[in-house]
Amino acid sequence: MEELIGFVASNGKLSKILAVLDSKGTMDSATIAKTTRIVGAEKSIEELVAKKLLIHKGGKYTLTDLGKQVSHKLRGV
Repeated sequence: MEELIGFVASNGKLSKILAVLDSKGTMDSATIAKTTRIVGAEKSIEELVAKKLLIHKGGKYTLTDLGKQVSHKLRGV
């Protein structure tokens, strides 16, 4: 868990994506990119999926329980 928090915290794009999904809920990659204003957000999204922080269901991405925990730790919730 600490390793994942460090991984996400060291990359502003990843922490932004987690925070947006945590606050606004499930979205597709285009909406994530537009909301976070990250160019090429797909690569960052795929990294988060590979780390099991996001899941891809029905064309949309949502936080896993682990993703929620990491997001809350980063935001100090």
